[in-house]
Amino acid sequence: MGIRTQILLSYLVLILLLSLGMWFVDDWIMDKMTASNLIFAEEGVEAITTANNRLAEEILTTYGKYIVEDKAADAALELSYLLKGKKTFNYEELRRNKLLRQVAIQEIRTPVGIAGYTIVYDKNRINVFHPDKKVEGVNYVLWQDQYPEMWQLLNRSLKEEKVTGYLTFFDQDNRQRQRYAATRRVPGTPFFVAAVVNIDEFFLPTQEKIRKASREFVAKAKESIVNHHEKMDRMAKVAGLAAGTLFILLASLFGFYFAASISRPLRHLQKGVKEVGEGNFAVAVPEKGVREVVHLAHSFNQLGQQLMDYIAKRDFIRDTFGRYVTQEVVNKLLESDGALELGGETREVSILISDLRGFTALTADMEPEDVVTFLNRYLGKMIEILTDAHAVIDEIIGDGILAFFGAPEPMEDHPVRAVACALAMQAAMEEVNALNRADGLPHLEMGIAVNTGEVVVGNIGSERRTKYSVVGAHVNFASRIESYAVGGQVLLGQATYQRVKNFIEMGEAMEVKLKGVPGKTTLYEVTGMGEPYNIHLPERYETLTPLAAKIPVHLQRISAKIVISEAAARIDQLCETSATITFEGELWEWEDVRLLLLDDAGREIPERLYGKVTAVKPAGENRVEAHIRFTSVAPEIYPIFRRALGLE
Repeated sequence: MGIRTQILLSYLVLILLLSLGMWFVDDWIMDKMTASNLIFAEEGVEAITTANNRLAEEILTTYGKYIVEDKAADAALELSYLLKGKKTFNYEELRRNKLLRQVAIQEIRTPVGIAGYTIVYDKNRINVFHPDKKVEGVNYVLWQDQYPEMWQLLNRSLKEEKVTGYLTFFDQDNRQRQRYAATRRVPGTPFFVAAVVNIDEFFLPTQEKIRKASREFVAKAKESIVNHHEKMDRMAKVAGLAAGTLFILLASLFGFYFAASISRPLRHLQKGVKEVGEGNFAVAVPEKGVREVVHLAHSFNQLGQQLMDYIAKRDFIRDTFGRYVTQEVVNKLLESDGALELGGETREVSILISDLRGFTALTADMEPEDVVTFLNRYLGKMIEILTDAHAVIDEIIGDGILAFFGAPEPMEDHPVRAVACALAMQAAMEEVNALNRADGLPHLEMGIAVNTGEVVVGNIGSERRTKYSVVGAHVNFASRIESYAVGGQVLLGQATYQRVKNFIEMGEAMEVKLKGVPGKTTLYEVTGMGEPYNIHLPERYETLTPLAAKIPVHLQRISAKIVISEAAARIDQLCETSATITFEGELWEWEDVRLLLLDDAGREIPERLYGKVTAVKPAGENRVEAHIRFTSVAPEIYPIFRRALGLE
């Protein structure tokens, strides 16, 4: 064999070995890249799915609890209305009443079906209404050993106005699950309403949809990545075999260019993945390169759009959740790892408490739907003002609101913000009452108190039921102050006044005796605030006019919403906000009273007038003169007052 032949053969063998080496190296690299992409796709989607499932469970569980509690409250209210005035109850007759049964036994539904129902039992624990008629009339004491959690919940409901809790049970597949129950007392009756649901029915369907979508996406991603690997592998092998000895250099150059055409889009993808990890779901990578890489880039961009859709839905849930707790608390719960841990801290805050004057009496004869509309109009405006002022709304109890400033985020000027918010709320009552007049609804007046001091603020409750709230003596002190505020008035405690006295316009200062507080306490009325708030409450004309013809009334003293005594009296002096009366009997400053006006025949007219005693002094001959500040006046009474004052 000649040397040229040997060199040629050696060269051919070298080319063959290089080709085979390139073949195997290419195959190894593509396998590694494909495996890495598959792992990345699976881990990324799994992480997002887990987070969405957890978020869905937290938010939809909270939503489900609200639905259950609201259903129990609504059913109790409706039953109270239907059973109003009854002194005795024939259970068999009640069960035959279709309307009562329909109200007492209501289905609680989710979008996929029935999740629970309401039942009614009495103070003796006897089941009055139940979806299963076989258990109606049965005493729950028979099941106290079999269902101890239910028994404990039942006993609590006989002592507490509102009770909630979880009940553990096993389903048909012997899986341990939980029911959530809420009870409400039916006012004026011996009955109680309990709403019970399988709480996981609210979030399991949503979680299954999320998992299904994730599985479909992972399958498509895997298919796209594997197909891309196979196509790239075939192209590389064909190119290596076809190049031969004459094209080894060109093949190397082309391989370098080809590798660059692959790696550059992948680097864009890597950068895009990093940005997605940092929260930029709107990132998009160029869809350039070979067809498979273009497809992969297109799939990545689609993933970004799908993630943005997920975020939009999450934000929607966040906003929905924000209707039940303040946005600050929502952010704290969703963004802080330890936000759900029980406990609190001592912090100085400013507490604001407001309450409508005479609301119960004003709405006594209104339909429930009208009461809700009436109340929501007022609460909607007040909550809007509180939210704009960055207040945390702790509780809304009927027509009363408890809010605080200075937590969870620190707020150095929280006393000023709280007082400005209180003034804005009082000023907004004019708009609320204008709408009420247009709809023929009663005039509303509100009293507000603001107090500043150290309280415990944080997550208060248990692992099953937690609330971000404030507790402490200064909360109770604020409540005591609020009880002295008449309609249209904002009262400040001493600590708040010292912090804001250089910013406010003062009204009167009063010394009062607060329950549980030794000695006299000075309260300060605020009527306005300058820049940058520029809020000024309208001046009230309180010049009393002596009446030529005295107005006879029946005076009722009220304590804890109960009439404790009644006496004949007369109105001697009058203005639009207050009156002076004389009568024989006993009366104390800051007591709540109700005045029943009499017609010419001495009969009580149905319209009511409520007020608070602000001053009492002897009037001679065993009579007492009292100054009454009106807190609630029925619209029909104003024409009577105008005629008495000679204005009509």
